[in-house]
Amino acid sequence: MARDITPRQKKFVQEYLRSGDATDAAIAAGYSAKSAASTASKTLKMPGVIEYRRELEKKLFDEMGISKAWIGRRLVEIVERCTQKTPVLEWNPETRQKEPNGFWEFDANGAIRALHELAEHMDFAEGEQSAAESIEDWLARQEGSKL
Repeated sequence: MARDITPRQKKFVQEYLRSGDATDAAIAAGYSAKSAASTASKTLKMPGVIEYRRELEKKLFDEMGISKAWIGRRLVEIVERCTQKTPVLEWNPETRQKEPNGFWEFDANGAIRALHELAEHMDFAEGEQSAAESIEDWLARQEGSKL
């Protein structure tokens, strides 16, 4: 359990996770409305509050069945979907409908963003994954999952 955290700070974290709004959470926890934004910002940076927030998030994710492997699989799915070619459609005034124009496109920005998130998720920067380990191997190592 989080160390050195007051009941008001616990209430703040619970409200913040419920609403997603730090200022509203500070007010709901009993802090002054005038200084709620500032108090919320400071409170979110306190080590005990960070620890308590992570504990609650982990409990919530466990209840929902969300794991590192689950997140990794979803990111791989996003990359695969974003890199699938789709036909470019143009309006044809004669047929009064959109029709393929012979060109194909894919969502490069979405693929790049998902790959970035996947790299961060897999802790490339932290060295958790060896350079030779594939995404599939990494996912299998997380809870024995396969793609």
